[in-house]
Amino acid sequence: MPQRRVEAIASTLEGVQAGMNPDQVQAILGEPEAVAHAPGTQCSYYTVLKDFWSRTPWTMTNRYVVCYDDGKVKSFGRADTVTSG
Repeated sequence: MPQRRVEAIASTLEGVQAGMNPDQVQAILGEPEAVAHAPGTQCSYYTVLKDFWSRTPWTMTNRYVVCYDDGKVKSFGRADTVTSG
């Protein structure tokens, strides 16, 4: 899966809202890089390149996550700073 540019995901992540289903989110963000499942919960992960001026050799990408509870978005954001919707 090719990595998406951070500007693109940052602007499209604003379109993700609590209560959306996975198909709606995928229409905005595209195919997730990875998906984790637990009973009643699913989290989709997206890894994107940082913009050129934010990159350092050890941090070229940001990881984003969208978590669903019973098929609806419950939380989303940077994987290290997830917020509830």
